[in-house]
Amino acid sequence: MVKECKITLMGAGSLTFTPSLLKGLALSDLAEDTSLTIALMDINPEVLDLMYKVGVKLAESFKEKGKAKGLKIEKYLDRKPALEHADFVIITIGVGGVKATHVDVEAARKYGVEIAIGDTVGPSGVMRALRHVPVLLDIAEDMEDLCPDAYMFNYSNPLTPLTRVVQRETRVKAYGLCTCPYGLKPALARYFDVSPDEVEVYAGGLNHLNWILDFTVKGEPGYPLLEEKLAKEGIPDRGYDALAFKLYRIFGLLPGVPCQGHVAEFFPHLFIHKDAMEKYGITRFPEHTIYDYRNRAPFENLLKAVASGEKPVDELLRMKGLEEEGIGVVSLMEALALDKKLLYPGINVPNSGVIPNLPSWGVVEAPAHVDASGVHPLNLGPLPKALAGILTQRLAQYEVTIDAALTGDRSLALQALLMDGYVRSVDVAEKLLEDMLEMERKWLPAYWFKG
Repeated sequence: MVKECKITLMGAGSLTFTPSLLKGLALSDLAEDTSLTIALMDINPEVLDLMYKVGVKLAESFKEKGKAKGLKIEKYLDRKPALEHADFVIITIGVGGVKATHVDVEAARKYGVEIAIGDTVGPSGVMRALRHVPVLLDIAEDMEDLCPDAYMFNYSNPLTPLTRVVQRETRVKAYGLCTCPYGLKPALARYFDVSPDEVEVYAGGLNHLNWILDFTVKGEPGYPLLEEKLAKEGIPDRGYDALAFKLYRIFGLLPGVPCQGHVAEFFPHLFIHKDAMEKYGITRFPEHTIYDYRNRAPFENLLKAVASGEKPVDELLRMKGLEEEGIGVVSLMEALALDKKLLYPGINVPNSGVIPNLPSWGVVEAPAHVDASGVHPLNLGPLPKALAGILTQRLAQYEVTIDAALTGDRSLALQALLMDGYVRSVDVAEKLLEDMLEMERKWLPAYWFKG
């Protein structure tokens, strides 16, 4: 069992994740059983100072209650000292911040391309990858020098290509994490009117497009129960259940993501147009996302009030949903550092046979056993052929996107945009790519604009 533990958070300005992680760590066995240091790193000094002050307030509050006595909070504008001797490095960076994400979507909409969430696929997903891939690789290369034994847990989107580039180009132990796998039990429990504790789920595929391979409800096989319920009630005409059950009828498996926007985005010709978005309740970016400035403002104001002492820490801790963002990675780090046995519901790992009819080099999302010896994904078996084909094509598109991001090759970027499936015209794709590159010049490496 380790006596000291250092966790570095790259992109500590994350509005919801950082407070959630700080709360989760303060309540964790890591804070009780080790001398725990949390190193907050961000390139924005104002937001870094805000999160540091919130972290200190949280630590003080827990220490007053006799918890987290060895917890220490540090802040860094330079990533190298933040990474030195780290045991775990958590990535939540957003290159260009919220502004760049809005630019991604606005550029596409100029050409009639609709966007739902925008952080994974579509033209906005491609551009987000072009901005983030080089930075993830830089961080990983620093980790090889400064903390070669550390684990990297990447939450930044598009999660699959960002995790893949680190696995492909470095020796860093890199894994991708998402909160979606934790939403499956509550989603199924709602449909079957049971407690989430009475549901077990096994899902696998790609991040934001995985599939429920098996599930149980009160110990009974779930898919037969689903058939009985659909036979009695039918498929709803509207809403997320309608989308999920339509896909189930087509492919034989339920989508394993409790968010219709993420699932729909992978099928733009079917779902990302006005009629389908209205029918299935798919919102337009930035509605109901943290990228909506209206959603951000109340939370930003609360954090500032807590940091200044105007409001008590307890008001932040009571905020609904605060525990959800960071809960997964905290339990994962406890398992690795303290040898606590854990079955993690969905972690993004090198495929290597986990799903044998997907490329072995791809990154897939799968349940995994975790303990001090590492992360051990379950072998899930093959997916239905149609789904394997859809996911294989997406993995290929991600790979081309990575190559474009690392080279600044505009022909590769155009290929990635055309493979993506959102843009229906070569001429439009060429114009859109040039527009996006120019609009986001300040957030991209200089090699995009040489010659």
